[in-house]
Amino acid sequence: MTTPRRASAKRSGLPREVPPWRPLTAFFVLLAVVYGLVFFTGGGSPTPKLGIDLQGGTRVTLTARTPDGKPPSREQLDQAKQIIEQRVNGLGVSGSEVVVNGNNLVITVPGDDGKQARTLGQTARLFVRPVENVQPATPQPAKDDQPDAEDENGETSAAAIDEQRKLRQAPAGANLDALTAQMAKMDCSPGANDPLLGNDLPDQYLVACSQDGTEVYLLGPEIIDGRDIKNATAGTTQQAGSWIVQVEFKGEAQNFWPQYTGQNVGKQTAFTLDTKVVSAPQIRGAITTPQTEISGNFSQQEAKDLANVLKYGSLPLSFEASDAETVSATLGLSSLKAGLIAGAVGLIAVLLYALLYYRMLGILTVLSLLLSGLMVYGIIVLLGRWIGFTLDLAGIAGLIIGIGMTADSFVVYFERIKDEMREGRSFRSAVPRGWASARRTIWSGNAVSFIAAAVIYILAVGEVRGFAFTLGLTTILDVVVVFLVTHPLVVLASRSEFLSRPNVNGLGAVSEVARQRRVAQRSSQVTASEGSAK
Repeated sequence: MTTPRRASAKRSGLPREVPPWRPLTAFFVLLAVVYGLVFFTGGGSPTPKLGIDLQGGTRVTLTARTPDGKPPSREQLDQAKQIIEQRVNGLGVSGSEVVVNGNNLVITVPGDDGKQARTLGQTARLFVRPVENVQPATPQPAKDDQPDAEDENGETSAAAIDEQRKLRQAPAGANLDALTAQMAKMDCSPGANDPLLGNDLPDQYLVACSQDGTEVYLLGPEIIDGRDIKNATAGTTQQAGSWIVQVEFKGEAQNFWPQYTGQNVGKQTAFTLDTKVVSAPQIRGAITTPQTEISGNFSQQEAKDLANVLKYGSLPLSFEASDAETVSATLGLSSLKAGLIAGAVGLIAVLLYALLYYRMLGILTVLSLLLSGLMVYGIIVLLGRWIGFTLDLAGIAGLIIGIGMTADSFVVYFERIKDEMREGRSFRSAVPRGWASARRTIWSGNAVSFIAAAVIYILAVGEVRGFAFTLGLTTILDVVVVFLVTHPLVVLASRSEFLSRPNVNGLGAVSEVARQRRVAQRSSQVTASEGSAK
């Protein structure tokens, strides 16, 4: 009795079926991990970030400053816009906007964080300079008569920059007594106006404050330019767990840095960002590793912001940021509700059709879509924390289309099962054969959709990239849900005596066709055997 069954299994050519509880367990473990991260990391808020069109945002105007006081060129503004867009929207899914308006750049970011928008306008001119002298900052009396460095025509600004260069800079090889005396006169208070900010000459000596305003440094000419940075990432130290920025150099700096550190052990070297000393560590030995740490009193967000601006390069201009102003939602929550209602109506119509047409299989469709929706929502919340993903109406459209495509995969699978049953097989035997045929179609269909979403994401700009991103995300989750949830549930249903009944699973008409074919086959076999007997 055993041998025929083994031979039949070999003839079928079907791989051994994985127990359905395994993929179901894997999916629920993934779902638990996602929502564990949602509720127990990043503040525990289960709310996704919304785009400007839904919740409004914060707008900051950046006014360009040039060293000679002349208006910036259009090329400089376009280059600055491109760099800021990369800083704020490197993945194209944050929903931020950068617009050139005359000689200004207008940045709009979702939410009410005006500090983030101002940080984006940081010139980010990073230089590595040797430290010649350092001393504590001396508190300075308030100056009511200091010249205005932001004159509308730029002339006073240029004069203020030139004046500061004369006081705080000197060419290489010059006597440093005047600069040493200037160190005691530096105003390093947080509210001090520094016209030289981002406008210092890198090939000269420089008197600069530390970023926290507690120390004044006399620095030598730059030895490495920030343009030689290949990559920058935020991280934490292994010992204290404090936040740092890890910088990787490229080009000549990659070879020069190990040599310089090996020849200057025991000396301080300063990392300056926009004319302020971010970090001035003491060299303890030759740094031969690919990455160099920039340490400072960074918070997590400050370290990430610094790494972001360094990674995408310094701006060709320095900017003065205006006060942040609140921007109301361009569409508003009413539009969000209308879009969600429209999507819900469409999905409910699909689910009702599935329930009426497939009955029990329709119930499995509803359950699979609910689990898919839970997974998508949790991932969107996490992506908002990790990569700044914001959900706008275009993204919602991508989600709805993606969920509809998931339902389409279910239809392909169920119809393959019905095709197998029409060939005379039972529901239980039709499921593995139908799955073997359907999964190839599901793979192919989702691969085409994902490629289309990837092409749109690469070629498009603005909100269209958000649409492509969510479409690609739901396409990937479609495959996950069909393989880890829907198919195992159908296998379990096929093994249930109650759910296998044709009047329960909605396959009564197909089962009747299969029964008639089996009867016809038996009749033909009987007729053939009788004919051969005669």
